[in-house]
Amino acid sequence: MWFALLLRKLALLPWKALKAVGRAVRACFRALRAPAGRLAVQCVVTAAALAGAIVAGFHVVPSAGPAWSFGTEPEPTPEERPLVLSPEDAPAPGLPVETDEVAGETAAPSDSSTQAAVDDINDWAQSLAHLGIPERALVSYGRAELISSVQNPDCHLSWTTLAGIGSTETAHGTIGGNRILADGTTMTDIVGPEHGEQGPMQFMTETWEQWGADGNGDGVKDPNNIDDATTAAANYLCADGHDLTDPTDWYDAVYSYNHVDAYVQKVYDRADDYGRKSTMA
Repeated sequence: MWFALLLRKLALLPWKALKAVGRAVRACFRALRAPAGRLAVQCVVTAAALAGAIVAGFHVVPSAGPAWSFGTEPEPTPEERPLVLSPEDAPAPGLPVETDEVAGETAAPSDSSTQAAVDDINDWAQSLAHLGIPERALVSYGRAELISSVQNPDCHLSWTTLAGIGSTETAHGTIGGNRILADGTTMTDIVGPEHGEQGPMQFMTETWEQWGADGNGDGVKDPNNIDDATTAAANYLCADGHDLTDPTDWYDAVYSYNHVDAYVQKVYDRADDYGRKSTMA
């Protein structure tokens, strides 16, 4: 008898367990329908998705993430040393300025020949518009080359060197939204923030007192006028018998303008770029 009763109870266990599971499912469903239940489900699903993404990312890119998350500190990146120009080559001289009349000659040219010279330089500057140098600045660089060819014939200064310096110093007089006007002055005076350097070619006051020039023939030596400034810069670079077709002399001349190797490198790169691009068809 007792054995039959035991078998009957054992037979009912699965049914009772199924009923218990059903009650639990109904209770869970009622709980999930409540606001708190829905919020809990959302939190659980979000946490599961985030955990899955992290695990997947670790297996796909195991080294991703900051170094400290892997127990190691990153090594400091060594400071990059500035490039230093070795005087192995002078910059490309570029398309030469050609005109029959050269400013600075002792003989007084006629009005017609003077106008022809001005037209020559203007046409030359317009032909190099693709360099991105403002035309008024380019005219001044070319004019200073012509003046230097008369005043310093053994120096062989190219306008590209002056353009490299003008670009490096003040972006050809356009730094800070400035602009070179028709008379060669800038809309506002350009003054260096550290030492009070003046004008588009950034002359120190004491340097200008020694090397200042009247490049436009108006009887005034003005460092804020690009014609005066480029003529003075040409004289300064050609001092001490420099021949700027010689790489060492070129390097020494530009280094004397600013005693920083990285500065010389920057001027070289820009002068060389202007020279090469100016000869392209």
